[in-house]
Amino acid sequence: MVLENTDYFFGPGSFFLSRELVLNKDGLGGITDGLAVDIANRQWFIMNATLARHNVWNHIVPQVIKQLVTAERSTTKQLIIELIIQRLREDKNIMKKFNDDGFGKENEGVFLNDIRNVLGEIFCKSPVIGMPIDSVSNDLKDWSETLKAKVKLYEVKKYTECDNSENIIYHIPEEENQTGLKSAESKDKHSKNTETGKTGKDNLKAREIYLTKS
Repeated sequence: MVLENTDYFFGPGSFFLSRELVLNKDGLGGITDGLAVDIANRQWFIMNATLARHNVWNHIVPQVIKQLVTAERSTTKQLIIELIIQRLREDKNIMKKFNDDGFGKENEGVFLNDIRNVLGEIFCKSPVIGMPIDSVSNDLKDWSETLKAKVKLYEVKKYTECDNSENIIYHIPEEENQTGLKSAESKDKHSKNTETGKTGKDNLKAREIYLTKS
């Protein structure tokens, strides 16, 4: 769900490296749910998808702390940069994100050097913790506000269609998007449908939801 809606969660200039890609890279085992890079805003995110039933103090907090410790290591950041450089050659979507931000490919050597420079600028910063969760408790909210690292809590509600269990609706409450600006799609809500691409309050499947196939 996050992978399919990367632009919404992290901004239109972002791309996502999945859990599988990250875990397959030796040395990145502490980052278990994937990560995202927002080129336009020069920041990066560690994804930590969790459930409200998990205890904040015994489960969520230790997991986040472990991820932050791993993420702040210079060796970890270098491994991530090398993984992104590798993915550039294999994923046209990531290449397009850099192209859209003004990085051309007329000279491959210059291009890769520019990419390394901007990635160095991004990864010299601490990551933002991106946490999709089905319900945000007071304990979780209060704890997240004490961290030096920024935490973005995405309260995601999941619904399954009664007559078709393959249709899953994810509803995310109205909020400012990750660049701090209101979505251009709607003055009132963020709306997107991954099947039809339609938006609007008169369309049930598109109204303030994200729809994916399981």
